[in-house]
Amino acid sequence: MRELVSGTDFLVMLVLLTIIYCVARNIQEKRIDTYAYYSHFTRALFLRIFSGLLFACVYILYYDGGDTQYYFTGSRSIVKMAGKNFMAFVQIMFGERTPELRSLFDGYTGWPTYFKDANSWAVCRFSTLFYLLGLGSYIGTTIVMNALLFIPIWRFYRMMVRIYPHLSRSIAVALFYIPSVCFWGAGLLKDIWCMVGVLGVYYSCYMIFKRERFIFGNVIRFLFWAYVLTSIRPYAFYTVFATCILWIGLMKFRNIENKFIRVAFFPMMAITLLTVFIVFLDNMGDVAEGKYASVGSMMEQAVIIQDDLKRDYYGDNSFDIGTFDASLTGMLKKLPQALLAGLFRPFLWEARTPFMLLSGLENFAILLLSLYVILKMRMGVIRALKNDSFLLSLSLFVFIFGFFIGLTIANFGALVRYRIILLPFFVIMLFQLLDIYRKSSEEEE
Repeated sequence: MRELVSGTDFLVMLVLLTIIYCVARNIQEKRIDTYAYYSHFTRALFLRIFSGLLFACVYILYYDGGDTQYYFTGSRSIVKMAGKNFMAFVQIMFGERTPELRSLFDGYTGWPTYFKDANSWAVCRFSTLFYLLGLGSYIGTTIVMNALLFIPIWRFYRMMVRIYPHLSRSIAVALFYIPSVCFWGAGLLKDIWCMVGVLGVYYSCYMIFKRERFIFGNVIRFLFWAYVLTSIRPYAFYTVFATCILWIGLMKFRNIENKFIRVAFFPMMAITLLTVFIVFLDNMGDVAEGKYASVGSMMEQAVIIQDDLKRDYYGDNSFDIGTFDASLTGMLKKLPQALLAGLFRPFLWEARTPFMLLSGLENFAILLLSLYVILKMRMGVIRALKNDSFLLSLSLFVFIFGFFIGLTIANFGALVRYRIILLPFFVIMLFQLLDIYRKSSEEEE
């Protein structure tokens, strides 16, 4: 991995950082007088970039490569294929992975490690633009990736501030300053694409159905992020699509003022939303590949992981939620254990490395905050979710996705990375519930 970094990378880094800083400061200075929350813009952007550089250093010096190296060299191979055979390059970029295309790779292009893995190969395809703009440098690719993918993250932040203007600082903490989200969400891995994809789907739905602005452009944006998610981690898209449908349906339902029409409309709305969900997933199923492409394959993979645990493949870095079978009933029986693992593990006493210790401390803080909210609000949590369809949507995403990863992942390292997709939503949900509790306490006084 160290041979990928040379003196040229540092020159590229200085040039890119200077350009990005000038652009970011210009944007911030133009907007901050009107929108005070733009005070986070440059700071949050560069925190992501420097987190990405820290990630690169850790993987270069500590892990000596790993997945991020293969994603980078895969992108490089695709770009070099454009110079060798442009039509083959176009086919690859559109997701084709035929043996004929595989045979075209040679010593000039390099032999991509992940060509046969559809989900990992998608990361290589989507990262080619960053490779080009990063001037073929691993450090440059990391910087450009974080700068460009910060745009949809910031759009989501603006959306959240519009929905909960009183929580602008808390939302900034959830999106920009959680340590594990900063670190694992800034490296050249699947995780950054999945996190940004989920935020992009929510933002697109908000602009289409809530604000009803730039409909065509946001439909294109929705389809793009849907394609990204189904190409990399299909179940992430299934979860966010289902929770967005629920949010949109409840939002439209509550806009009906006549109670009789509202009651009569509810069954039809439920059937329509379910039909839309099934039809869309059926069509996206042609795009999704890999071991997590469908609910059935996820169930089978979860059982395989549990069998692997019995063979002790993962060592001390694994956890076991118990034996179950690949059926819906079997999965649901493991709901408490899987949800606990997906949201709060590794616990402090399970940490075996410095990285796991930091994650354990973060999980402990979130666990304490969760317990505080539950003990203070009790049934008030349910009332708050009932009265806020968007908050309900976020909470369902957190619990469904947390259940999936707790069930289908048995390695703490992977668990910490996968969880960054739900952590911002989880923390935003807790902060909003705390604000509701504070306001209700003030009213009682």
